[in-house]
Parts: sequence; C-alpha cells; structure tokens
Amino acid sequence: MVSVAFSPDGRTVASASFDGTGRLWDVADPHHPVALTTLPGHTAPVVWVAFSPDDRTVATASQDFTVRLWDVADPRHPAPLATLTGHADVVRSVAFSPDGHTVATASLDRTVRLWDLTDPRRPAALPTLTGHTGAVVSVVFSPDGRTVATGSDDYTARLWDLPGPALAGHGDIVCGAAFSPDGRTLATGSWDRTVRLWDVTDPHRPGKLATLTGHTSSVCGIAFRPDGRVLATASYDHTARLWDVTDPHHPAPLHTLTGHTDNANGVAFTPDGRTLATAGLDTVRLWDVTDPRQPRERAVLTNHASGVNAVAFSPDGRTLATASWDHTARLWNVADPRQPRERAVLTDHTNGVNTVSFTPDGRTLITAGFDRTVRLWDVAGSGGPAPLRTLTGHTDSVYSVALGPDGRTLATASADHTVQLWDITDPHQPAERATLTGHTDRVHIVAFSPDGHTVATAGADRTVRLWEADVERVAARICDVAYPTITRSQWDQYFPGLSYRPPCPRR
Repeated sequence: MVSVAFSPDGRTVASASFDGTGRLWDVADPHHPVALTTLPGHTAPVVWVAFSPDDRTVATASQDFTVRLWDVADPRHPAPLATLTGHADVVRSVAFSPDGHTVATASLDRTVRLWDLTDPRRPAALPTLTGHTGAVVSVVFSPDGRTVATGSDDYTARLWDLPGPALAGHGDIVCGAAFSPDGRTLATGSWDRTVRLWDVTDPHRPGKLATLTGHTSSVCGIAFRPDGRVLATASYDHTARLWDVTDPHHPAPLHTLTGHTDNANGVAFTPDGRTLATAGLDTVRLWDVTDPRQPRERAVLTNHASGVNAVAFSPDGRTLATASWDHTARLWNVADPRQPRERAVLTDHTNGVNTVSFTPDGRTLITAGFDRTVRLWDVAGSGGPAPLRTLTGHTDSVYSVALGPDGRTLATASADHTVQLWDITDPHQPAERATLTGHTDRVHIVAFSPDGHTVATAGADRTVRLWEADVERVAARICDVAYPTITRSQWDQYFPGLSYRPPCPRR
C-alpha cells in the first residue's frame, strides 16, 4: 500500500497498492475498519488515490500511465466513469480542484495535465503544464482553485496561474456562441444538437442556466435580439428557431422557421430587432420577426453560387453581408427587406468564406475563410468596397471573427487551435496584439462581451473558454499573484545595465 486518502466526510478511505488495485474502506468506526470493495482495471501498480470534494468520485493513478475515475456515490458499488490517457510515463499524483470541476495529473513525463470534469463520464483535456525538467511527483490546487502548485525531481516547486474558466457540458464540437446584450448570459451551440445558456455575470465563476433542446442536428448559428429577450438559433436540421429567454433560467420555444432545404448555418437580427436573416446552404432568407410568435418570410436571396455560411447586418441595418462557399462575400441593400438588392461582390478570397462582421461604425467589413486569411474592406467609400489589408497570421482555416464594442480590437478563431487578437484602430495598419492558446483542437467560434474585455472561445475540444482581453486588467491580475515585487538586487542580476523599474507597484 503506497497511498491513502480520506473522503471529505471522513467515513471512507481509499488506498492504492502495488498489486494494481485501489480499495475502499469503511472507517466510520476507526477501531473496526471494514473493506468495502476493490477498484480494478489498471495494468500496473496504483500509486495515488484522491477523492473529489463532493465525495462522489475517486481518482486512481497508475504506473500504466493512466488515471481512472470512479463513481463512488455508493462506495460498496463503485462504477467506472472514464480513463484519462495522454501521459507518456507513470502518473505519480492527482488532485481535484476545490469545486471538483477540474483534475490535475502529475507524471514522470515532466508534465502536469489538466482535465475538465463537468461531465466526469466525458472528461475534456485542458492545457498541459510544461516547464519542469524532471519528473513531476506532486500536484495540489490552491484553496481558491486558481493556482496549481507542483513539485518535481528537478528540485523546484512551481506555481501556475491557471487559464480562465472552461465551460464544459456539451457532448460534441461547440460551433456557436453569442453574449446577451447585457453581457450577463452566454449562449453556446453544438454538434450535440443543444444550445446551452450560461451565467457569466462573473466571468471568473460562470454557471449553468439552462439547456435548449428541440433541434435534431448541429446548432451553429446563434444570435440574441438586441433587447436580449429573444434568442435565434440555426441548425443543420434545415430550421431556425426562436426562443423566449426573458428568464434565462426558464427559456421557452416561440416558433420554428421552416423553408430552408439544407443546413441553416447562421442567424442575425437587424439593430431594431424587427428583421432576422437566416443563412443556409441553399439560400439566405429574411423574416419579419416583429411578433416572434408569428414570423413572416419577407424575401429570399439566391445570387450566391454555393451555400452561405454566415450573415451580418451593418450597424444602421440597411446593409446585409453574406459569406459563401463560392469564395465570395456579398453586400445587399436591405433598407426595404421586402425588396433586397445586391450592392457588391467581394472576390479576393481563394476559398470558401466562413464569416463576416462589420465594425461598430459600419465603415469596415471583416471577412475570413478557408484560405487562412482575414481580410479588411472599406465599405464606406462612394466607389464601392475596397480592400484595406489582409491578415495572414493563422496557419489554418479561419472559422470566426469578432469585434470589440469599441471597434479597435479584432479577434480571429482558427483551426490552428488559436485565437489571435489584433489592433485595428487604423484598419490600414492592423497590428497583432496577442495569441490565445489553450484549446486542444480547432477553435470554431469567438465572441466579445459587451463590456469589451471578456472574450469567449469554443471549438472541437468541446469546451468554452473565457478570456480577459484588456491588457491593463491582465497586468493587474499578474501583479496580484506575482509578489513580492522584484527587488533591486534581483533586477540587477537579471537585467544588468537597465534602470530599476519594477513592473508591479510596491504594496
């Protein structure tokens, strides 16, 4: 026996043994412990055990390079939940976060892996912590769950400031996301056929609100009506749906829009909330949704030579932009939504166009696509749309773009697993500000909250992540944890020849 752990209620002990098993013991009467059951399945010695904070899950770590999760709500009849794989050597230590939503695994392969356990039957891989030069033999979370401490055979202990919250719960790729106008609710859509509503009033402690069901295929198009009371969703089941989300704890269906004969990919409301555009692999349709319980179709746009992936209205609601598989984006005059007229065709992309978005002043259009580029267009000139700049920082298809409410920051999401932030204050000379890493697969969607400093990203790793995009806020948080302030002697050691200018103020 090489490791033991008490359950939080103190009534059960888990033990790990070189015989390749974990065991559970009833120690309610410590003078007469009773063996309850054995946790089998590992193919090498078990070297660590840990209980989740709610007593319901046990993790066993083994020299077979895996960690197994067990449902021990009834400790006499445990049930296997999942096996965590990915380490390249013995897993030496395991720790649950205080809220039980994350588990950290430390290995002799010199890494610590993080896993989201919102659904413990389908753990989602989170970023891997690398940097130790020797085996990592111990891992523990801080009481607030925002820091991980690790100990290693390289004679160091390290503190890691964890990435922002990851919202897990979807059972497949997350391909759609939108913030409510007040920024308090985030809606996400997935290949698992559901839409989920999340309380993001405090982005550091998001919570589940509700799950919308009814679509029979993937849901990737999501948009809130500007008053925040109605949510529109578009699905590969060829329909769009309207939902009453006045009370996000208890959303209710309002109407199902039919007419598309192929996947419905995107939705967008006009600024006055009276017109909805739906984009599909067949057509773009405009709907009068003044009464969302009784919407009426106004027009069908058919000029694209192939399916349409996304739609966006200009801030004044008079122009509609559409992005298509036919390698073009198009602009439409929809001042009278019953009689839309094509204004322009943007043809510089060399592959399908995935997404379109206007800057808040309506003067610049952003397009991006499978050609790995993001393109900025001047759409305010009297001579028609003109290319301004092409951004080429991504190494794979760009799926989504989002603009901060001040129009100065552009976020781009890519199949290369990253999100890039760009300063487009001068759209003729955009500058890359940062690259957000942490997703372990393609990033399908990015969205800005109305406050301008929270960014939501989601993708094929089935997680939704919230990021702080304001540099000053990030710096303040770093200074909160990076104390004490660097001393003058330390400064002289690491930065010889430079004047002493500590980046964080003294406390």
